[in-house]
Amino acid sequence: MVKLTQVEDEQEAIFQQQAASEAKEAASTAYDEESDSDEDDDEFDEDETLYDRIVALKDIIPPHQRTQVSNIFSSAYSTVYSGVSKAGNFTWIFTTSALLLGVPLSLSILAEQQLLELEKEFKLQQGANDILAPGAEQPQQPGVAAPAPAN
Repeated sequence: MVKLTQVEDEQEAIFQQQAASEAKEAASTAYDEESDSDEDDDEFDEDETLYDRIVALKDIIPPHQRTQVSNIFSSAYSTVYSGVSKAGNFTWIFTTSALLLGVPLSLSILAEQQLLELEKEFKLQQGANDILAPGAEQPQQPGVAAPAPAN
C-alpha cells in the first residue's frame, strides 16, 4: 500500500508569511489612520469659543510681535475713536445751529407768506366789488377820513 505524505514547499511558506505580514501592516496602517482621526475628534472641543482659540494662539506668536500688533490695534482704535468723537461733536454743533437759526427764520417766512396771501385775497375782493358795482363809492374803513369831493 502506498502512503501519501504532504511535502511543504519552502517558497510557498515564505510567500504566505510575507503576505500575512503585509496584510498585518496594511491593517495596522488603516487602524493608525482611523486612530489619528479619532484623536483629532477627541482634541476638538465643541464648547471651545473663538476667544479660547485666539488665546491659544498666544503661544504661537512671539511676545515682540504680539506687542507690535497690540500697539497697532490700539493706535488704530484711538484714531477711529477720536475721529468718530469729532464727527459727533461737529454733527451736534451743526444740528443745534440749524435749529436755533432755521426755526425762527422758517416761522418768519411762513408769516410773510400768510400776509402776502391775505393782501392778495383783499385785492381780489376789491376787484370783485368794482366789477359788481362800478362807480360806487368804496365802503369807508373806520378811522379813515372820507375824501373831499372835487369841485
